[in-house]
Amino acid sequence: MARKQNWGGMALILSRDDPGSVRTALSLSLAAMAAEDPSAIFFTQTGVRFLQRSVQDAALVEMRSIAQEEGVRLIACSDSVMALGLQSDELIQGVELAGVASFYQFACQMAVSLYI
Repeated sequence: MARKQNWGGMALILSRDDPGSVRTALSLSLAAMAAEDPSAIFFTQTGVRFLQRSVQDAALVEMRSIAQEEGVRLIACSDSVMALGLQSDELIQGVELAGVASFYQFACQMAVSLYI
């Protein structure tokens, strides 16, 4: 199977829910969008917690909203959601649920892939 040429864009994997890591992932994704490149953040392990409706950090919630408005794809790892005992209705609106293989297909098409 032939791979597509990488033309641009950013795929990020966020595995932690600490504010510094979340801020970095959102900032990088917004920079990609400002450059008119596609961007997605794959939230896995405890990083999925940031996608819950109950997140209290107002600055990060605002930044997350801006990212969504700008078109950053927020993707929750379906296995991590299950492992943490979360239900999809506990996540914010607009979050995609996907497995690792689906995200990998997206990441293969991006010029930049980062693990945070």
